Amino acid sequence: MSALFPCDDDLVLCSLLAMAKSFVASLLFVALGMPAPAAAAAPAPLILKPTSAWQVDYADERCRLGRQFGEGKQTVLLFMDRFGPSEYFRLTIAGQVVKTFVEKGDADIQFGPTEEEQQLAFLKGNLGKEPALVFSGSARIAPPSAAELLAIKNRGKTEWVVIQPISEDRQKAVRHLRVGKPLRKPVMLETGSMRAPLAALDTCIDNLLTSWGVDVERHKTLSRTVTPLKSPDKWIMPSDYPNEMLSAGQPALVSFRLSIGPDGVPAACHIQATTRPKEFDNAVCKSVMRRARFSPALDAQGQPLASYYQNNVYFALP
Repeated sequence: MSALFPCDDDLVLCSLLAMAKSFVASLLFVALGMPAPAAAAAPAPLILKPTSAWQVDYADERCRLGRQFGEGKQTVLLFMDRFGPSEYFRLTIAGQVVKTFVEKGDADIQFGPTEEEQQLAFLKGNLGKEPALVFSGSARIAPPSAAELLAIKNRGKTEWVVIQPISEDRQKAVRHLRVGKPLRKPVMLETGSMRAPLAALDTCIDNLLTSWGVDVERHKTLSRTVTPLKSPDKWIMPSDYPNEMLSAGQPALVSFRLSIGPDGVPAACHIQATTRPKEFDNAVCKSVMRRARFSPALDAQGQPLASYYQNNVYFALP
């Protein structure tokens, strides 16, 4: 939306010199007496009520919390995918009302009314035939605090910043999800309290870990999680980009999970989510299995145990 600026017409005085002073004076009087142009008000959001209950989808590599809002041409689908035990999830919002011509960027997201607005990276995509905002990063219902963000910015390569968990009371206080930029008209989804839906997602994740062969109870008291020995940005090289996709100019977002043995060596690679064909999946798993090595997870007694590691790869052309 462009800013509005006042514009004054030029005054040309070419005749009637006797009237010029009074003419100019009257114009100044009128101009000084008029209020300054008001800034354009932000458009009111499109408010959509839920038209389905919350649903939890148990898949092999992720848990998905989903709900429908609105009806007809204003139907919106909200999905929150979680790939492991964490407060974080990946958002996908689909429907005609979130259609945008912006290919990628940062979107304004707020779990209101009390949580801070946050900016999340998104890609323009599709869910079936519906346009969608596919968020490429992970989100919580609230961003880290200013102090936590500063600590993250100033941390060393091997330092880990602890982010304070979001309390149940804050989860209960959520009433809506508001999506602003890049939409021309904001959309507000009336989610209601997020406590029960997020608790259902936690239960799904516990079952998911069990299916992976992970000891859930021992993992709740780890003294150390799986830690890469080298920076993950060294695992995949530009030459790993699939040639057939390179010629087509296709980007991709791939989420993967590695099964890590007690020795810190990856035993298997699993694709948890992908936006592109299998060639990307093969490239990711082939590269990380060859290059990734870890310090293994340790239980509360300091003993190594089988665990897992998760991350995302974004293939993009300059």
